[in-house]
Amino acid sequence: MVRFTIAMLMVLTGGLAAFGQEEEEKAKVEEKVEEKVEEKVEEKVEAKAEEKVEEKVEEKKAPGLYPKVKMETSLGGFVIELNGEKAPITVTNFLRYVDDKFYDGTVFHRVISDFMIQGGGRLASLEPKKEGLHEPIKLESQNGLSNVRGTIAMARMREPDTATSQFFINVADNTSGEARYRLDYPNPDGYGYAVFGKVVDGMGSVDEIRGTPVGNDAKIPGVGPVVPSEPVVIKSVRVVSEYDKEKLAAAVKAAEGAYKAAEEAERVEREKQFKEYVAKAEVQAGAKFVKTESGLLYLDLKVGTGNSPKPEDTVEVHYTGWLTDGTKFDSSVDRGKAATFPLNRVIKGWTEGVASMKVGGKRKLIIPPDLAYGAAGRRPIIPRYAVLTFDVELLSIEEK
Repeated sequence: MVRFTIAMLMVLTGGLAAFGQEEEEKAKVEEKVEEKVEEKVEEKVEAKAEEKVEEKVEEKKAPGLYPKVKMETSLGGFVIELNGEKAPITVTNFLRYVDDKFYDGTVFHRVISDFMIQGGGRLASLEPKKEGLHEPIKLESQNGLSNVRGTIAMARMREPDTATSQFFINVADNTSGEARYRLDYPNPDGYGYAVFGKVVDGMGSVDEIRGTPVGNDAKIPGVGPVVPSEPVVIKSVRVVSEYDKEKLAAAVKAAEGAYKAAEEAERVEREKQFKEYVAKAEVQAGAKFVKTESGLLYLDLKVGTGNSPKPEDTVEVHYTGWLTDGTKFDSSVDRGKAATFPLNRVIKGWTEGVASMKVGGKRKLIIPPDLAYGAAGRRPIIPRYAVLTFDVELLSIEEK
């Protein structure tokens, strides 16, 4: 009996031990199941949260103002989503060229692999495409869109409101670094470049264009080794999504109204400041300036006794120029060497103001913006709409 009891106890003990192990294993399995369930729940919660964030981002887009176009090129195609909410004037302009099929057969004529690819204005022969060009548009560079990789922006001349058909696609983030790589307002010249969309599919094709071999070409002098050795042809650009034309037209009207109102307010303020500046200058000089029909103002500090130059004559002068804030931006006097130039090759205010002087005379000129560098200015020295003041001494005339 004792042996049986001991044996039974051993069996029971072993059974209890095994049962304990089974319970532990079962608990571990249950823990793993619970962990898996929790992970899945967390994943679902995170996914839902991400979906809601994406939904909110999408909700921020004004419906009907984001048309998509597909651009087919000899190196592949890509899709661009245009931003008619932030750049309605630019998008409308671009779509007009698309509808006209203006871009078909044009090329990417300027490719800089660490900067951008530019096209939409020249044929495969590299001749400018002039037929079908529309009037230049208002620059929308202050719309909050940045020249980051994959975005499309309008090319332009040095003046701000000069974009027509040409565009470029940023192949790098052109927001910092060297001057030419800073394209967001107010860089690189005080005006910036207007982004109006982004590549949303096919960026690989853009990079194919980016990597195409380039070199110099006499047909586009002065641009350097950036012209593709083999033409990268834009075969077609077509609208591939629906958009609300009426809503886009309304956005254009609102933007144009806002720009006009801002320009008018700026004009009024400029006129006010100009009058105040002239009044202050007259107090300092103790005399009134003569105002010509064009708006030029002058005051003779010394009347000369020699001849007066004709516009085509070459004049020798000493001069010093200031901005209205007192900044001296140029001076032949400081350089110690008189300046010589044809009188009809300078700004209008100079041509008019010096033409009525006589050799030996000294004159102070106050030149309004429209007789100087106007809306463009001459960055980085002369800001836009700058009023320029000069002290001029006419030394001699070389008649033509």
